[in-house]
Amino acid sequence: MIRLALFFAVFLPLAYLLMWPIFTAGLVALVIAFALSYLFLNNLRVAANADVQKMFNSKGPKKSRQDLDDEAAEDRFLDGEQ
Repeated sequence: MIRLALFFAVFLPLAYLLMWPIFTAGLVALVIAFALSYLFLNNLRVAANADVQKMFNSKGPKKSRQDLDDEAAEDRFLDGEQ
């Protein structure tokens, strides 16, 4: 949301006050908003990076004792031990 506000804070003056073409004002606003958010909104980027890293490092849901017993019984059945 903050990045969108930065974009419009740059875009609207370029497009309406300076009368730049919409496409040019949009591209310039996009580059400036990206640069400002990259430089000054580091906490958001770090938090997002930590969330992604935590997601990839998680082992997944823990299996209950019942699930482990069921898997062992299935393995024995498939191996022919019954």
